[in-house]
Amino acid sequence: MKKSIVDEILISRETKNEKTVAVVRFAIFSIASILDYLSYFQVINYTIVTPTLITLLLDTVVLVFAGIVLLFLNLYSYKPYLKFFTITLDYFIIGLMLFFDPTVQRGQGVIYFIAMISAIFVYQFNLLRHSKIGTIYGAFLAFVFLLVISIGLGEGHPVDFIPMMIGLGMILAIGYVTTVSNIEMVKEANAKQMMERYLPSQLVSEFYKNKAQLEPGGENKEVTILFSDIRSFTKFSENRSAEEVVQFLNEYLSRMTDVIFRFNGTIDKFIGDAIMTIFGAPFKQDDDALRAVKSAVAMIHELEKLNQKMIHPQDKLHMGIGIHTGEAIVGNIGSDRRLDYTVIGDNVNLASRIEGLTKHYQCAILISEATFQQIKGKYSMEDGFEIREIDKVIVKGKSKPITVYEVICFRDANTN
Repeated sequence: MKKSIVDEILISRETKNEKTVAVVRFAIFSIASILDYLSYFQVINYTIVTPTLITLLLDTVVLVFAGIVLLFLNLYSYKPYLKFFTITLDYFIIGLMLFFDPTVQRGQGVIYFIAMISAIFVYQFNLLRHSKIGTIYGAFLAFVFLLVISIGLGEGHPVDFIPMMIGLGMILAIGYVTTVSNIEMVKEANAKQMMERYLPSQLVSEFYKNKAQLEPGGENKEVTILFSDIRSFTKFSENRSAEEVVQFLNEYLSRMTDVIFRFNGTIDKFIGDAIMTIFGAPFKQDDDALRAVKSAVAMIHELEKLNQKMIHPQDKLHMGIGIHTGEAIVGNIGSDRRLDYTVIGDNVNLASRIEGLTKHYQCAILISEATFQQIKGKYSMEDGFEIREIDKVIVKGKSKPITVYEVICFRDANTN
C-alpha cells in the first residue's frame, strides 16, 4: 500500500527527530559520564556521594549504548520499529542506574520523585518522534517504570504514591493529545495548502466547517463553467524571452486569480494562458451564474489595467471568455497519489466551445442561453455590464443550435 504525502512527511520528520534524540541522548550521557569520571578522580566534587566504579561502569554502558544508536542512525536507513527498541532501552538503562548507582538518593521517599521525573524525561524525548503508537508505548513504559522503581526501591507505599500515578497519567495524556494534535495539524496544513491553490480562503474555511473530504470520487451537480483565454498570445510570446513570458504570465494569472477568488470562484486549472473556473463547486449558491458573469467583467477590466503597463500600444492584449451553466460531474478525479478537483462532462466542452466563438464574433464575453436564464432579471446597469442576444449557432459536437449572448462591459463599471 502506497503511503500518502502526509505519511511520508511524518516518517521523514520522525527520522530527523530520531537522530535529534540520539544526539541529545549522547550529549547528555557524555556530560554526565565526564562529570562522574572527574568526580571519581577527585578533580571536581559535585555530588553528595562520590561516584564509585559501579557508577563509572554504568556510565560507560550507557555511553556505549548512546553511541551505537547514534552511529546506527547515521550509517543505516531508519526503520520505524527502531523507536520501540530505543524507548525500551532508555527506560531500562535509566532503571539500572537508579537501582545500582550509589549516588542516587533514595531515602525519605526521594526515590519516588526521581522515578517520576525520570519517567517524564524519557517520555518527553519520545514526543519528538510525532508517533501516536510510539507515544502510547512510551506512556505504558512510563507507568511500568514508575511502578517498578517505586516498589523495588521505595520504602513501602506512601500515601502520595497514588496521586503521583494520577499526575503522571495526566502528563502522559497531555503528551499524547499534543502528538495527535501535531499530526492532525500537519495533515490539515497540507490539505489547506493544496486547496488554496484553487479555492479562495473563505471557501477553504467553509470546506473544513462542513468536514468535506479530499477523496477520489465525484457527483453530478449543476455548475457554471468559465473559460478564459488571451488572444494572440503565441505572437505576443514570440517577441519576448522565456523569462519575460513567464514573468508576465505569473502577474497575469495572479491578477486573474485574485479576481476569481473575489467572486468565490474555484480555479479548476491553468492551461498555459487559459483559465478554467467553476462556480457552484464545491459549494453551490443561488447566484453562481451571476457571480461568474461579474467575475468575467472584472477580469476584462483587470486586463485593461495590465495593458496600461505595456510600453507599445501594439503589445496590448485582448481576452475571450465563455460561460455556460449545466450539469457536470464534479469531484476529485485521479489516483490516490495525485488528485485534481475538476469537472468533466459535455457541458464543460460546451463552455470551451463558447469561449472559442468570441474570436468569430470579435467580442470579449459570450454566455449561453442556460447562463442567461439563470441571471435574467438579477442584474442592472450598476453591475457594470449589459447583455444582448447575438446569434444562434451550432457548435462542434452539437446537432441543435444554441443561443449565445454577448456581455457588454462598461469602462467605468464598478466590478467589486
